[in-house]
Amino acid sequence: MIGMTADEHAARAAELAAEAENLYQICLVDYHTNINEDDHSEEPYVPGADLAMLTATTQLAQLHATLALQRPATTSES
Repeated sequence: MIGMTADEHAARAAELAAEAENLYQICLVDYHTNINEDDHSEEPYVPGADLAMLTATTQLAQLHATLALQRPATTSES
Protein backbone atom coordinates (compact mmCIF):
# COMPACT_ATOMS: atom_id res chain seq x y z
CA MET A 1 0.00 0.00 0.00
CA ILE A 2 2.91 2.32 0.66
CA GLY A 3 4.14 3.98 -2.47
CA MET A 4 0.96 3.54 -4.47
CA THR A 5 -0.17 6.40 -6.66
CA ALA A 6 -3.63 7.93 -6.41
CA ASP A 7 -4.60 6.11 -9.61
CA GLU A 8 -3.36 2.79 -8.19
CA HIS A 9 -5.36 3.39 -4.99
CA ALA A 10 -8.44 4.21 -7.07
CA ALA A 11 -8.03 1.02 -9.11
CA ARG A 12 -7.58 -1.07 -5.95
CA ALA A 13 -10.62 0.59 -4.36
CA ALA A 14 -12.69 -0.38 -7.40
CA GLU A 15 -11.44 -3.98 -7.23
CA LEU A 16 -12.22 -4.22 -3.53
CA ALA A 17 -15.64 -2.62 -3.96
CA ALA A 18 -16.48 -5.27 -6.56
CA GLU A 19 -15.22 -7.98 -4.20
CA ALA A 20 -17.30 -6.51 -1.36
CA GLU A 21 -20.37 -6.57 -3.61
CA ASN A 22 -19.72 -10.25 -4.37
CA LEU A 23 -19.31 -11.01 -0.66
CA TYR A 24 -22.52 -9.11 0.07
CA GLN A 25 -24.38 -11.27 -2.45
CA ILE A 26 -23.00 -14.41 -0.76
CA CYS A 27 -24.12 -13.10 2.64
CA LEU A 28 -27.55 -12.26 1.21
CA VAL A 29 -28.00 -15.79 -0.12
CA ASP A 30 -26.86 -17.19 3.24
CA TYR A 31 -29.29 -14.93 5.04
CA HIS A 32 -32.23 -16.01 2.92
CA THR A 33 -31.44 -19.73 2.88
CA ASN A 34 -29.92 -20.60 6.26
CA ILE A 35 -31.75 -21.23 9.47
CA ASN A 36 -29.79 -20.97 12.69
CA GLU A 37 -29.68 -24.60 13.75
CA ASP A 38 -27.68 -23.86 16.91
CA ASP A 39 -30.60 -22.25 18.70
CA HIS A 40 -33.31 -23.97 16.61
CA SER A 41 -34.83 -20.63 15.76
CA GLU A 42 -36.56 -19.85 12.51
CA GLU A 43 -34.45 -16.70 12.04
CA PRO A 44 -32.04 -16.77 9.10
CA TYR A 45 -28.40 -15.96 9.77
CA VAL A 46 -25.14 -15.21 8.06
CA PRO A 47 -22.01 -17.00 9.28
CA GLY A 48 -19.72 -14.72 11.26
CA ALA A 49 -16.74 -15.41 9.00
CA ASP A 50 -18.71 -14.16 5.97
CA LEU A 51 -19.66 -10.97 7.78
CA ALA A 52 -16.09 -10.43 9.00
CA MET A 53 -14.72 -10.83 5.48
CA LEU A 54 -17.33 -8.45 4.07
CA THR A 55 -16.53 -5.88 6.76
CA ALA A 56 -12.77 -6.11 6.26
CA THR A 57 -13.06 -5.90 2.47
CA THR A 58 -15.37 -2.90 2.67
CA GLN A 59 -13.07 -1.10 5.10
CA LEU A 60 -10.06 -1.78 2.90
CA ALA A 61 -11.93 -0.44 -0.13
CA GLN A 62 -12.79 2.70 1.84
CA LEU A 63 -9.15 3.15 2.85
CA HIS A 64 -7.94 2.87 -0.74
CA ALA A 65 -10.67 5.25 -1.92
CA THR A 66 -9.63 7.78 0.71
CA LEU A 67 -5.97 7.46 -0.22
CA ALA A 68 -6.88 7.89 -3.89
CA LEU A 69 -8.37 11.27 -3.05
CA GLN A 70 -5.26 12.57 -1.34
CA ARG A 71 -3.23 15.00 -3.35
CA PRO A 72 0.50 14.48 -3.49
CA ALA A 73 2.40 16.82 -1.21
CA THR A 74 3.74 19.80 -3.08
CA THR A 75 7.09 21.29 -2.31
CA SER A 76 7.83 24.95 -2.79
CA GLU A 77 11.05 25.81 -4.52
CA SER A 78 12.74 29.00 -3.40
